[in-house]
Amino acid sequence: MRVRFTADFDWKQPGFTIAFKKGMVENVRRICGDEAIAAGKAELAGKREATADGEKT
Repeated sequence: MRVRFTADFDWKQPGFTIAFKKGMVENVRRICGDEAIAAGKAELAGKREATADGEKT
């Protein structure tokens, strides 16, 4: 699941925490993305778009 974080979000699991900063666009596990979206701190970002030179952004 690809999401854009609209606010800082800490995804906490037993044994570790992953910190995402506002503005990051990341592929995350569905459970992480669902929790961030439910908390109002992320939105779906869609797929990567190719640039004119064919490189992904």
